[in-house]
Amino acid sequence: MKLLKDLIVNRKELQSWSDNLSWSHDGSLYLTTLPQVTVCRPVYHKVIERHSKQLFHIEEVVLDLRNKLRYEMPHQNFILNSQPDSYVKKCVPSPLRDLLAVLTNNGSVCIFKDHVFISELDQSKVGIELRTYHSMAWSPDGQFLAAGNETGQVVIFNISKGRSEIREAEIIINLNSNKTAWVIKLKWVGEYLLCVLDDNSIYVVKDSSVRATKDSSKFEVNDVDIINDTLLATCSGCLLAIDLKTLTPESISLKSNEMFQIIPLRRRNCAILLSNKTSFVFSLDDKTLQADTILSPHIEAKFQKWNDVFNEFNKYETTVCIYGLALSADEACLALLYTMENVSIRYRIVSENQYRIAFISLYEDWTISKFTTGLAWYQNYHIHGEKLPTNLEVDKKSNLPDVNKPFVEFLKELNERESMNAERFRNYLQDDKTSNLFKEAIFQYAVHHKDEITNPLDKACVISLANFLSEKLDIECDTVEVKSRFIAETFDFKNQLDHDHITSQEGHKWRRCSATFLPLMTTQVKVCSVSQKRMIDLNRDSLNDFGWLTRTILEVFDECSIYSGVKLLEV
Repeated sequence: MKLLKDLIVNRKELQSWSDNLSWSHDGSLYLTTLPQVTVCRPVYHKVIERHSKQLFHIEEVVLDLRNKLRYEMPHQNFILNSQPDSYVKKCVPSPLRDLLAVLTNNGSVCIFKDHVFISELDQSKVGIELRTYHSMAWSPDGQFLAAGNETGQVVIFNISKGRSEIREAEIIINLNSNKTAWVIKLKWVGEYLLCVLDDNSIYVVKDSSVRATKDSSKFEVNDVDIINDTLLATCSGCLLAIDLKTLTPESISLKSNEMFQIIPLRRRNCAILLSNKTSFVFSLDDKTLQADTILSPHIEAKFQKWNDVFNEFNKYETTVCIYGLALSADEACLALLYTMENVSIRYRIVSENQYRIAFISLYEDWTISKFTTGLAWYQNYHIHGEKLPTNLEVDKKSNLPDVNKPFVEFLKELNERESMNAERFRNYLQDDKTSNLFKEAIFQYAVHHKDEITNPLDKACVISLANFLSEKLDIECDTVEVKSRFIAETFDFKNQLDHDHITSQEGHKWRRCSATFLPLMTTQVKVCSVSQKRMIDLNRDSLNDFGWLTRTILEVFDECSIYSGVKLLEV
């Protein structure tokens, strides 16, 4: 499969030699660059021309980093008080929510939403060592965040409460009796929380029970992961495979002292081991190393092409330097941050730096997953060579939620249905952006609850749906007045069949709200960047008296577009 052309990141300085890249569920890429974080935002273009620059917009983001230890007494820890201003060591986006966790050089963990600071993790009435964190990991549902401190503890915080200061831990897990060991790596995989200490020991936490799976040693643990109840850990020259049910360890020689990173392929029950010089595929079925036919051909082709241009006569030794890799939220694709260069000693200023991000599909097919949203599906589509998802054709009628549920639950369940997401994905590929399933679902719910619909704006919404679907509904509605800050007009919603516009009694043509199908009388609206559909912003509309039906629709779909799944923009 032919790859997209690499995304080029120019004139940036990376924070470390590895682990500089992360990929969020909405398709955003985060690079830990200095002095500011670099974000590759997903964008929509109908024509891509096989170049990844059409899928992303690169920009720097200034984060308001906090340092909770800034004013601590010098006799407690004079080193921290002599440190410079905070900078980002690691960015980890929440797997299912629009939150970003940032680990700083001063041992703080800050939480951001839309790049605006909302909270900082801390504990009250404990020492500095207990409050200084060097690793972090989100739970799979995005409700909890684990942080590792300097005393061999993992502290788990509840992030779902949305407080500006989080000072009380939900759970504190003591890994061992060594109160001076730092927790330097955390990874949350399913029900397992993997913990790596600075003495290179590994602990696995499951349901608050702690199991030591690897003793301390002098060889650094480069990476850890879990595939189907098997713990994989790469150390210097070897791969450890530990069955978590029996705690039976097995060591496989890698015949190389390179730093290998683990790329899990859970659907194939194997993993790719990748370093700067080579790569293998480790099969968990027979515990053997095999030739890599997934990543290696693409990397070798890029390396050969680069050598043909910059090392035509093979005068220099050249190498590939991998500075970070990130799996997509559904683990169907890999983003690889790398550069190619001559092996030599030279001084290079920041403006000379050029990094590349390659996008490689890990499987032959892909599906529209609940772990990704919006433009992440569109990225998957192009990374897989414009191959359609396997679950695109879904029976719409059988996927409608139960109309006897409360309306809020009905809408939330509808928003998560495969058929709803499939219709959203189709809108990326077609010119006419529609949402017939949404209209049918709201209409069916209104039919079963028509006696409860008494508000004029609710009636107007339902009558509009009946017109669009060519259905009959026994609801009487006279002309309805819709207000804005500078104007108020009356509308007769009967026999108005245009899905996008509506004409007032005064003869003026207005655009419709894409969620409630009421007229938009103001420019203070929310916009879908893919479909360009506009929606009433309930927080800025206090003049109109919305009923339970229209108000609930606007509240539930306040952030997520009905037509594409992307985050709505305020204008």
